[in-house]
Amino acid sequence: MKKTFLTIFCFSLLLASCEVDEGLNIDQKNPTEVPGSGLFTNATRNFFDLMQSASVNFNVFRLYSQYWAQTTYPDESQYNQVTRNISANMWNTIYRDVLQDLKGARESLIANEADNLDNKLAVIEFMEVYSYSFLVETFGDVPYTEALDPENPSPVYDDAATIYADLINRLNAAIAQMDPSAPGFEPEQDPVYNGDMTGWLKAANSLKLRMAMRLAEVDIAGVDSQAVAEDAASDLSMLILNNEYNFGIEYLGGAPNTNPVWVSLVQSGRTDFVGANTFVDVLKDLDDPRLEEYFQTVGGEYTGGVYGTANSPSSFSLPGEPLYDPTLPGNIITASEVYFLLAEAAARGYTVGGTTEEFFEEGVVASVLEWNAASEEEAEAYASRAWTETPGDALAKVAYQKWIALYNNGFEGWTVYRLFDDALPLNAPPEMSLEDIPTRFLYPTTEATLNPSGYGAASTAIGGDTKATRLFFDVE
Repeated sequence: MKKTFLTIFCFSLLLASCEVDEGLNIDQKNPTEVPGSGLFTNATRNFFDLMQSASVNFNVFRLYSQYWAQTTYPDESQYNQVTRNISANMWNTIYRDVLQDLKGARESLIANEADNLDNKLAVIEFMEVYSYSFLVETFGDVPYTEALDPENPSPVYDDAATIYADLINRLNAAIAQMDPSAPGFEPEQDPVYNGDMTGWLKAANSLKLRMAMRLAEVDIAGVDSQAVAEDAASDLSMLILNNEYNFGIEYLGGAPNTNPVWVSLVQSGRTDFVGANTFVDVLKDLDDPRLEEYFQTVGGEYTGGVYGTANSPSSFSLPGEPLYDPTLPGNIITASEVYFLLAEAAARGYTVGGTTEEFFEEGVVASVLEWNAASEEEAEAYASRAWTETPGDALAKVAYQKWIALYNNGFEGWTVYRLFDDALPLNAPPEMSLEDIPTRFLYPTTEATLNPSGYGAASTAIGGDTKATRLFFDVE
């Protein structure tokens, strides 16, 4: 009996000692479920990094805007979109690294009944609207209603104008849902406004104004440009009209959290870019105080490289010192841009609370102060002079100075050209013409093989998958 009891006791002890701690099987570095706030942060960071990047593999908009020229390899200034697969890199970043993460963030926050859920969902909605608007304004028709479904590898491409109208409706709903008296995401999860919903509300209204002005010369079903713009400007205090609220991510001084421009200009150890003669000459002619911030001198002079050619980096002006700062804010909607949008609206006869000249001068001042290029008094004096000396009629003046102010937001700089064409003094690369300047990006080559039906229908619908195809908002 004693022997039997001892055997049972030892066996029980053995079983107890073999109990497995299941916690040891959880990979703490690769969790199976990611918090919604973390997905939001990652998506936001990926979006800003793409928009700020100076890598010719992802973002060539500073070149298309003719702010910069290239040195050794001028292919992108000659509008080669294929060799580096730029379209696919942008497309994949937005769909896979931004929109998919935003979708996951929404689902996770709802499932876990997160605090301040309405505000968080409104911010996610705003970021989705911004992301899709970028896709539509870059490519035209894109997957939308059937996008982000892993079980559908061949989503249909929706009509770009129809998407745009729906995005404005979604943006209106997000704005209505935002409550500036309550918090949003936790400060450490919000790299833009640190949880301050007032900033997000201003950004959303400012994007709404921008989208309205995209449609100023076109009619699309369900959208009246003037009505949307006037609604966005009905309370000017709810727009970004102060640099304190510029829509820009906060970058840090150490990798991997630096401004992507610093990565291209400093960390790479390369000198791939110089100021383009197109832009440098304009700033010199206007005696613009921002010239000293935008570019560096070479031999005591500001000299732009010939756009569209391979320039010697030692012979032409490099980008300005602020762009070599890893903590340079990644602004993609600024007070200056919003003032110019209001100036354009006023010039078109919209009722937006001021005159074209007033908003124009405020836009110039905001830009000069954003770059710390002069005192406020000096900025105001230059703005007054700029209204007289900037060439063209009122709309052309607005476009011209808006282009100057958007120096570090190449996508919007390029879009100013698409919207206003001859108002900007762009140069054609050697042996090319102004008609060769792209008005859109080609669809990724993988779309033709992986989603041939969607690609084929979209290509036909927009008038051909070419760089010269004008998108729905871009009229001649």
